[in-house]
Amino acid sequence: MIGSSRYIDVVPMGDVDEQDLEDLAVSIKEQFGLRVRVSRNQGIPHYAFDPARRQYNSNLILKQLVDSWLPEALKVLGVSSVDLFNPIFSFVVGEAQFGGRCAVISTYRLHGKPSRQSTLGCTTLAIRMEKEAIHELGHTFGLRHCADPSCVMHYSVGTELTDCKFAFFCPACRDVMLWHLGTDLFLKG
Repeated sequence: MIGSSRYIDVVPMGDVDEQDLEDLAVSIKEQFGLRVRVSRNQGIPHYAFDPARRQYNSNLILKQLVDSWLPEALKVLGVSSVDLFNPIFSFVVGEAQFGGRCAVISTYRLHGKPSRQSTLGCTTLAIRMEKEAIHELGHTFGLRHCADPSCVMHYSVGTELTDCKFAFFCPACRDVMLWHLGTDLFLKG
């Protein structure tokens, strides 16, 4: 396994299903080849609430994750159930520090069509969480948006486009991710 001494920390923030988190941890481990730890639930990030927008500022959540998380975690992924925004967009499903340490996703806008149950026994929500988490973590490893509509790094506006892509990297993005992963482990490991 690549970098067995380092890990990705998944940090629940509020009402997030524990089984979905465990499934997410397995998927992240498969895609990145790193250990994954699910941390203690941090609760709803009230410090990031904007009363005028009635949403939570993803930039403030990222800052809190950067300022407070353990140095042995190579990457940190916050998983929340609240509606996120950043100052540029009216809402975001996820956000990451490009080439940085932290990312955050929200399940708030991932519910709904298609049906809640797929043929593999995973809920639509769990599959969408997996894609968004891998996408945002990909950004922390320096991956940009991909032109391949089936690649997890393809930019998707809305759940319809999220549903059309796979939960894994295309060959080109996988090569870039592995290069960045090796660099991160060499420099920080």
